[in-house]
Amino acid sequence: MDLHAIPVRRMGFARPDPAMFHPLYIGGNSALSYTHSAMGLYAEHMEPFLVKSVRRVMDRITDAPLRDSVDRFCRQEAQHYQHHTDFNKVILGHGYPGLAERVQRLKADFDGFLAERDDAFRIGFAEGFESYTTQSALHALKVGWYDNEFTLEPWGQLFKWHMVEEIEHRAVAHDLYQHLFGTGLASWPHRAAMCGVAQRHIHRFIGDVMNLMSAVDIPRHGPRCRITPKARFWMAVAPMGMRLRTMRPGYSPADLEVPAFVGHFGADFSRRADAVS
Repeated sequence: MDLHAIPVRRMGFARPDPAMFHPLYIGGNSALSYTHSAMGLYAEHMEPFLVKSVRRVMDRITDAPLRDSVDRFCRQEAQHYQHHTDFNKVILGHGYPGLAERVQRLKADFDGFLAERDDAFRIGFAEGFESYTTQSALHALKVGWYDNEFTLEPWGQLFKWHMVEEIEHRAVAHDLYQHLFGTGLASWPHRAAMCGVAQRHIHRFIGDVMNLMSAVDIPRHGPRCRITPKARFWMAVAPMGMRLRTMRPGYSPADLEVPAFVGHFGADFSRRADAVS
């Protein structure tokens, strides 16, 4: 893997003005916006879990280039959750009953994974999550959600940067899993099972957050905040192809086609960053 493809950027995103917050900040679309709110809340607790899980096995990595890639992966993820933590304060500050409690249950899940599960579970969870989110990131950038005229700029830029970096480090967790636990059919059943565990975990959280936020926002902001049956159907069906793809024997995120514009987006964020290493 080209190490220069995983730059660690320190971005200077300013927290959005709470007074200017509107829950439909991605394309003015309820399903997309609540999904992204859930993703940001999830990242605040999932990404520290990833970093801690990966750091625990660093001394078992015997391949020097992979060790460097893993270090860069951890440093990128640390930047992500720090910014999401800041943005999440705006969401949580708008008083969604039950939301803080749901986030605490999420945190308890990850604390339990760190305390009670083994490395095979934790690195498998990371691999299953990253292999799926890479595909989601490519789709989001291709369709232009973050540059949509109805997307609020601070939120759009935060998620656009995050998705670019998910693509940049797309193969690290997969390569680490194979390095530690083997390749081929022998390691495939556990890897495929962990894809299911990780992906069900985030989708359950997204569904809960959508329901909690939408129920409050309909009386606050009107019927546009309702999640229609059609939107719920497509949210259930659309990811299935991506999820099943991650579970195939021989799948690797490194084989995904990455359009040139992703590199252009990354170069632009590097120019705008406070520092890049």
